[in-house]
Amino acid sequence: MTVKLAIFGGNPISSKKLTKPSPIGKQEIGVVTKIMEKGILSRAGRGVNVKNFEKRFAQFHGLRYAVSTTSGTTALHTAIAALNIKENDEVLVPDLTFVSSASVILQQKAVPVFVDIDPKTFCIDTIDLEKKITKRTKAIIIVHLYGHPAEMNKIKKIAKKYNFKIIEDCAQAVGAKYKGRYVGTFGDIACFSFYQTKNLTCGEGGMVITNNKKLFCNCCSIVDHGLVNGNILEYDYDRLGYNYHLSEIQAAIGIEQLKKLKNMNRRRKANADKYRKLLKDTNLEFQNDSGDIEHAYYVLTALLPENFKNDRDWFVDAVRSERVEINKIYPNPLHKTKLFSSFHKNKKYPVTSDITSRLFNFYTTPGITNEYIELTCRAVKKVLDYLSRSI
Repeated sequence: MTVKLAIFGGNPISSKKLTKPSPIGKQEIGVVTKIMEKGILSRAGRGVNVKNFEKRFAQFHGLRYAVSTTSGTTALHTAIAALNIKENDEVLVPDLTFVSSASVILQQKAVPVFVDIDPKTFCIDTIDLEKKITKRTKAIIIVHLYGHPAEMNKIKKIAKKYNFKIIEDCAQAVGAKYKGRYVGTFGDIACFSFYQTKNLTCGEGGMVITNNKKLFCNCCSIVDHGLVNGNILEYDYDRLGYNYHLSEIQAAIGIEQLKKLKNMNRRRKANADKYRKLLKDTNLEFQNDSGDIEHAYYVLTALLPENFKNDRDWFVDAVRSERVEINKIYPNPLHKTKLFSSFHKNKKYPVTSDITSRLFNFYTTPGITNEYIELTCRAVKKVLDYLSRSI
């Protein structure tokens, strides 16, 4: 018997729209309440909670230094400015990532050079990477996309060979590991995001980590208006800086979230495994998680079969009509966006173009129920069945 899709007026799989649980618990509410009662929500030169959060975050990764920022985007901008990237310098970046991985390059008046991606991991392709290096290449932004670590050993060898810097974009990968080491500990400098949806959230916020004291000092100045030696009383500035301060409330939430991170990531992986198991009899392909890595599962990313590549947007809408949640992060490669189109006319990125036409994402948020996952999988199968019968 054919079941009518909800997008065509049929009964949806779920009787009500599924919602994801809040990542905030009693501990976070408690520390925020204390700060509100005390009344000191932020401090010039970084407050007690901000400094504590930075210290704990650096220690978690086994590094010396951490500087907090207002977002993952400002963390990336801080890092690229700290490396003294200048006008017309080239910075390599994967073609599949969030816009800020590349837009921060434009903020420094440098040139983003897009690199195709690996068809299994969806992270930067090391073969195409080496082809894109020129005398103007000064740095590479490595994105551990969806929580999957990139091939850092190969990337480090290439960076050493051609003498350019590595910025790790760990916005979606806090707690992920490559060959037993946390991502963010391989490059010259690394950046994290604490946006609402991330594995560790403050609502909004970011962090830069490094083992390099000079880069650390540069970052401290950049996030604080270009202040000399961090001395607010002198009111002296020697570089273009910005107001990228994290608040005491955000930092306090971050400290509590950091305590839970390993457990929350384990729950994300368990949720991803449940999706895979329930959908094993479909023709969906999933982002590879084999090898010597620990995936953080910001989301679980799947690919529609090749013969459905022109139906992806409709597929996502049809599944959502069943009152379940899936997403498409990201439906366009960066080289096709209006912002970057002028940089890459007549250049080809075949893998990224293919993957972005077929990908969609499942939420792995800690706290979602088995029912949430089961209903989502039922809705996906329902729409896939319709597409299969429509061929």
